[in-house]
Amino acid sequence: MMDVQVREVRFDAGKPKICVPILGKTFDEIIEQANEAKNVAEVIEWRADYYEDLFDEEKLNQTLLALRDEIRNIPLIFNLRTERAGGTLDLPLNQYRQINEFVVSSRAIDLVDIEVSIVDTLSTTFIKWMQALDVRVIMSYYDFEQIPEDAVLLFRLNLIEHSGADLAKIVVTPKNEADVLRQMKIIMKAQTFVTLPIISVLLGRLGKFAQVGGSLDGSCMTYGSLAGKAQPDAMIEAEKLAMIVNELR
Repeated sequence: MMDVQVREVRFDAGKPKICVPILGKTFDEIIEQANEAKNVAEVIEWRADYYEDLFDEEKLNQTLLALRDEIRNIPLIFNLRTERAGGTLDLPLNQYRQINEFVVSSRAIDLVDIEVSIVDTLSTTFIKWMQALDVRVIMSYYDFEQIPEDAVLLFRLNLIEHSGADLAKIVVTPKNEADVLRQMKIIMKAQTFVTLPIISVLLGRLGKFAQVGGSLDGSCMTYGSLAGKAQPDAMIEAEKLAMIVNELR
């Protein structure tokens, strides 16, 4: 498996990096959360679908630059999640593309998280264009109902690799403990024929096992929430998560 280096952080199958999502609605909330996050996060993700001034380019740019300034050298992921992917926005495709292009051009971010279904429509030139500006692309596949069959997931990971992404992200929903173990096994197996670093996210209460188990299956990143701001991808608070992950090492 290849690893991907972003600033000082290496995404590989070693200890999973702890990513803290920022969900602020206003400029002040975003910067305040960033200030809190930078004490525990190895990576920070801005969930821009929560931001109320997203469509104002001047404010968006101002927020991006202030966010970058606040978190200094921590890698920053830009994630504009649509409703289809569990986000808050129902955006037309051209607008989704426009905002992502604007943000990539700002040079304030390091990685961008793009949904598989959108890449299917926008073609891979969109990805190459972002990479040409030194932004790494995480391509995400979501299933809110279940964990698909092994073959389906392995096929998806293959497609993600062939479309030229830098990292693959799989977000799935286990129904029972056996599902959690099966998913961890799939992620381990995938590493024998996919060279991309993989981020594996399991939703719901059972997902907590996978949140701390990245060292076992090789998932390169795990999501931890800010104190008092629980969310589906990040059920365990980042500080606690860091302690558990280090303890398991």
